[in-house]
Amino acid sequence: MRTFETFEKIIALVKENGLCDTFFAVAQEDLDTAGKLLHTNSVQTVIFALLLEHFGDYQVCIDEIAETIKCSRIQFIKYMDDLEELKKKKLIRETTCSRDHRRDSIVQYTIPLDVINSLRNGIEYKVKLNENLKPIDFFDYADDLFSAIKEDEIDNEALSFELKYLYKHNENISFVKKQYEYNLSETSSIILLNLCSTLVSNNEEKVETNDISRIIGHHEFRNFIRSFKNKEHELFIKDLVKFDSQKGFLDTEYCLLSQKAKDEFLADVTLIEKDKCKNKHLIPVGKLSEKQLYYNEKTRNHIAELTTLLLEDNLINVQKRLSENGMRTGFACIFSGPPGTGKTESVYQIARKTGRDIMLVDISETKSCWFGESEKLIKDVFNQYRNMVESGGITPILLFNEADAVLGKRREISLSSGGVDQTENAIQNIILQEMENLKGILIATTNMTANFDKAFERRFLYKIEFDKPDFEAKKSIWKSNITDLSDDDAAKLAQQFDFSGGQIENIARKAVVSFILKGFTPSLSELEAFCKEELIVKHNIKIGF
Repeated sequence: MRTFETFEKIIALVKENGLCDTFFAVAQEDLDTAGKLLHTNSVQTVIFALLLEHFGDYQVCIDEIAETIKCSRIQFIKYMDDLEELKKKKLIRETTCSRDHRRDSIVQYTIPLDVINSLRNGIEYKVKLNENLKPIDFFDYADDLFSAIKEDEIDNEALSFELKYLYKHNENISFVKKQYEYNLSETSSIILLNLCSTLVSNNEEKVETNDISRIIGHHEFRNFIRSFKNKEHELFIKDLVKFDSQKGFLDTEYCLLSQKAKDEFLADVTLIEKDKCKNKHLIPVGKLSEKQLYYNEKTRNHIAELTTLLLEDNLINVQKRLSENGMRTGFACIFSGPPGTGKTESVYQIARKTGRDIMLVDISETKSCWFGESEKLIKDVFNQYRNMVESGGITPILLFNEADAVLGKRREISLSSGGVDQTENAIQNIILQEMENLKGILIATTNMTANFDKAFERRFLYKIEFDKPDFEAKKSIWKSNITDLSDDDAAKLAQQFDFSGGQIENIARKAVVSFILKGFTPSLSELEAFCKEELIVKHNIKIGF
């Protein structure tokens, strides 16, 4: 990249000449070019270039910079103001590191990743002041800081400095107000902010207790872990955190915010709205278009019954009665049948009629080549959904579309494919357990039930089969998709071709394309030709009843 070529030239010239008049005379054009991107003077640009040379390798101390520009540490003192200016502009970060076998520490410098990304794109770097932020942006920035410390981009001292600046310039945020009101120690404030930003920015309720050592430092962590696991820490005493208990017992390996902390420290954040923003697979009910669907009588009756149940008032009353009788309150349903029979669209229409959003699960995104990662991904799906349900409002529908891959029979573990089979079984066990504890609405669709694992069977309360439409249903589908089709022609096509609703819709789309290209509506014979082209395997066409 041309930008980095400029910095490479500056580095080569300063190594050859040192920071002298000759260097500035030869390198001035490159210094001006780089300085425009960074808003730095020539000396600042040189110091930045020398730090850039070590990006991704290790952090650099003053000794190394001074040696490169051929000056002593005492001589380098005159450039300290330039170094401070780079820090103020957030072009570099300062960290401290203990010397080997000595108590004192040395100051080191590195370049933040967002600065590198600006240079990669050849655009000037604009410092983010992070003042007067919106609540969500406040927590997103805090989450970035915690990610930076976990990746060793900053140290605990730099984190403390950044957070003090963040609090000072965002005193309107509920979290900032409350942490002052509760008079929390710096360590407690950092832990609580980590929990809040993890929930708001990542839709994750829990934080692993051992991970806290990274953000508060190992020395602090030793004292923290004793009081924390004994519930003697001030965060427990003030009822702001709790241990995970979803498995029926206290799991001290994971901690999360108490409801009190959510109510007070996240008062200006609507968590369910945040979930919607972060969850790219959430389909808001307002985006679901009305569509007329046609079923065989049996399927139509089942869909009508389920839709009635999921009307909000009915669902609340039913769940209340179930709870009073000590029964599970969640509803898991499975829609099975051949492709194109309207399973997915039926879920959309049920959601639209009952005023529910849909959280659509992409099964492929829950599969990973990394051992243990797939299980984490599927747990994250249910954690996100659980957060949405517990945040109040109308319960959304969790839709596992084309769920054959995770609902099939569990596999025998073999030596040749043990890792893969073990992962598949682990995913199924997680889903089975989550269905057992479900408090919302889950609907799965599948094209085949022959390979269906029996363990799932009892967990689906509603099992609705979608057959290919009968004659009357097919006739109605033809008429609804091609509105100017006569009753007789619709009947002929319904009688001739044993198509699903999805296949009929394909023919209708071809008819629209034909009309646009030719300027006239396709005749019945042309529609029949489209139908014969629809099936790749010709012998699957059924003529007559």
